[in-house]
Amino acid sequence: MKTFWFPKLLVLALLILSMAIPVSVMADMGGGDGGQSVVGTLILDNKNPDTWQRIADGKYGVFTYNSSGDTLNWSLAVAGLGETPTQYSLIYYANPYPGNFPGALIWSGESTAEGRIDVALNSVDLGIDLPTPPDSNMVTSHAAPPDSYTHHYGAKIWLVPSSCYDSNTKSITSWQPDKFLFETDLINYVDTDKTGGSETSLTTTVTEAQATIAFSRDPSDLVFGSVAIGSCSSVHTITITNIGNVPIIVTLTPSAGFYTSCLKLDGALVPTGGWQTSKLDEDESYTFGATVCPLPGLSGTQVGTITYMAEFAP
Repeated sequence: MKTFWFPKLLVLALLILSMAIPVSVMADMGGGDGGQSVVGTLILDNKNPDTWQRIADGKYGVFTYNSSGDTLNWSLAVAGLGETPTQYSLIYYANPYPGNFPGALIWSGESTAEGRIDVALNSVDLGIDLPTPPDSNMVTSHAAPPDSYTHHYGAKIWLVPSSCYDSNTKSITSWQPDKFLFETDLINYVDTDKTGGSETSLTTTVTEAQATIAFSRDPSDLVFGSVAIGSCSSVHTITITNIGNVPIIVTLTPSAGFYTSCLKLDGALVPTGGWQTSKLDEDESYTFGATVCPLPGLSGTQVGTITYMAEFAP
């Protein structure tokens, strides 16, 4: 009887479409004692500056980050930048133009000859929250087209050629949008040990509660081991917890290939369009089983991913 080794089904909490570039899996993105292991994912893409619609040309990136901590912990994977190695800057762009309200440099480095940037895990102590005053994105909603962002208020993260950016003034110095990768959503990060030489007294009047869709999952990856054709692996459990403040339903979709035909969740093959949890209220968890049942004709090592998509459940 033939047996095959299935080392890992990577369980990535990504609110994205299936991507063709690798995304590093970080088991803990917390920032020291004050950090949290809540991970967010942001797609960076080039856009048509006339309509601000995304351009599907294979040039895009995936930025993964922690939502709070004493440092901003992040990873970056970018493809399609061209064959000429170029120095790039990953920045917090704070409206209005040129983005220095206050703005911040997160990282700078060079792309490869294959047009890639791959930073597996890095951290920076910004000393500020994202966003932070007087960034107008804190009060300007991005709920309407062309944005229609999940996070209506937050910070913009861009990847720009370093030749177009002044890291001293935190400003865009040359507007060349065809060379930029823009945000496709806004992010929020809380720096738990802000530093600075002065303090500002702030008064906030809250007029409407903001809905937050967020969840955690455990574990970060699954190892099914050696499984014989015609049989199924042992059951591994996955737990999803609603850590936002509104009820949600989470849809799980395996990557194309082996796992779309052989992965079972709660004892059933994953249907076209994905498998859904039940409705999860705030702080509620859902635990379910995952198995693989290889079919005849398969061979070799199989590695795949699960993409998670959370949506509001009225």
